[in-house]
Amino acid sequence: MKSLKEKFFHTIDEDGKIDMQGVVLSRSPNRVTVQFFSWITGFPNGEKTFTELDALNWRFYKTEGEWINAGDKVFA
Repeated sequence: MKSLKEKFFHTIDEDGKIDMQGVVLSRSPNRVTVQFFSWITGFPNGEKTFTELDALNWRFYKTEGEWINAGDKVFA
């Protein structure tokens, strides 16, 4: 995983559907710390550190706009 800092993402559940949403705060060797956002309010609602292996199936977006557009489709 190259430069993930400040990349927006969605986690993917076992059925291949978008589950959680957030942004990468930092990356250190084999670890990724993220900020999650609420689906309802859009406000930050927690931070967590994952291994890079945990994040392999997440969807990362080039821009915040792409991330928002993909998230909007969850409720469409």
